[in-house]
Amino acid sequence: MKASLVVSLFLSLALRASADAVIMNSGERYIGEVTEDGDTIRLKNPTFPDGLVLKRAEVKAIYPKPEVMIEKLNKETDVAQAKYEEGKKAADPNPFLKAAIDALFDPELEAQEAAEVYPAEKAKFAEVLTRMHDLRKMCRDAQAMAGPAVKPEEKGKPPVGPAPKPGEKPKPGDTPKPGDAPKTVEPAKPPMKPAESGDVAAVVDIIRNGAPGDLAGALAKVEVAKEERLATPLVERLRAEKDPQARAVLKEAMTKLPGTLAVRVIETAIKAKGVSDEFRRDCCDILVGKKDEKSVAIVADVAFASEMRETRDYARGLLSAWGNATLKPASRYVHCADAKTRVTAVEFVAGIDTPEAYAVLAQCLIIGTSDELMAQSSIDVPIRDLAIEKLVSGGDKACPALVNALSSGSLRKWARFALQKISGQNYQETDVANWSAWWRKRKAEIGGK
Repeated sequence: MKASLVVSLFLSLALRASADAVIMNSGERYIGEVTEDGDTIRLKNPTFPDGLVLKRAEVKAIYPKPEVMIEKLNKETDVAQAKYEEGKKAADPNPFLKAAIDALFDPELEAQEAAEVYPAEKAKFAEVLTRMHDLRKMCRDAQAMAGPAVKPEEKGKPPVGPAPKPGEKPKPGDTPKPGDAPKTVEPAKPPMKPAESGDVAAVVDIIRNGAPGDLAGALAKVEVAKEERLATPLVERLRAEKDPQARAVLKEAMTKLPGTLAVRVIETAIKAKGVSDEFRRDCCDILVGKKDEKSVAIVADVAFASEMRETRDYARGLLSAWGNATLKPASRYVHCADAKTRVTAVEFVAGIDTPEAYAVLAQCLIIGTSDELMAQSSIDVPIRDLAIEKLVSGGDKACPALVNALSSGSLRKWARFALQKISGQNYQETDVANWSAWWRKRKAEIGGK
């Protein structure tokens, strides 16, 4: 069972209209009162008092109230705790300890997702997750300390050293002398259990705790694209991993995760305190193959807001490959508080070199002083002047945006100035008809008509 697909787990709650959150396949989230209506779900809240109708096939998960989820997650952790306690008393504890570890995987992923759904209750879900992590560590430690099973008839006898191989003479000191106390041998710690094909629990354990060289082999045992529970361990290991080859293996695996899942775990991890710039660059590498708006926005934040210039430059190099898709997040940085970031953003947008990109810059052609521009649009006169310079350099590609800007009283003055520089024409700023006619003629010339 995939943990994030919890609709079946909470269906009865949904039918009684007690669910509080609905997660769509698209990633959209709705909070409210949920009831079933045939093949649809009706959600009511202050925004949709009459009810928002959602197709059940488009619903990924239905979550109950936070307190209900926390109670459920604690009960599931109690079950795993009981298996751990039972294992401590058993002659061979490993089967019980493995069962306890396996029992924690789905609840852990549910808790992580619930913390995103209910950010106000994040601290409470963090407490549950800490309890799960501590219990998992206790289980692993107990497994590592467990030696081979002791036969009943051998109980009470101290273990002795290994017998010599056939034909091998005992080394001096190996043969006990009369009166010598038997030598004791510490039981060797067993190596981490190798993952078998399809054994997701073992693979997750190797991702979390295995040696760097074990990662590739373990990940080859499962279909990463179908195992959502791998997402969080992968991103956590990538964040902490120092070995370059291991990082490459982890990054490749994360590119195989379903798009929205990879983006979601990266979005959470990249905002955490103490994240290295190397990790930020790795996240950008993973997201560059995606085409969704959220991926572009995350890379844009790294490209314009990271502390290290090297990281900003690296992310912008990747960001430019998305072309016009980058314009929405980049526009936020054209209109931001930091002057240097505004300059970088204007130059980046101009580098996209499309009519749509110049339309973003045309919004900077506002008349007024720096104080007035800052109050209206979070730019200043130097940014407006830079935008004009880039628009003039854009030539024909900038003309559609400039002609459109003539229709705005606050933009037409500097739009006309840029058009004059490009065209050599001298129509008035209010003469939209002649400027439009000129552009139609120029466009026909460009097209060879």
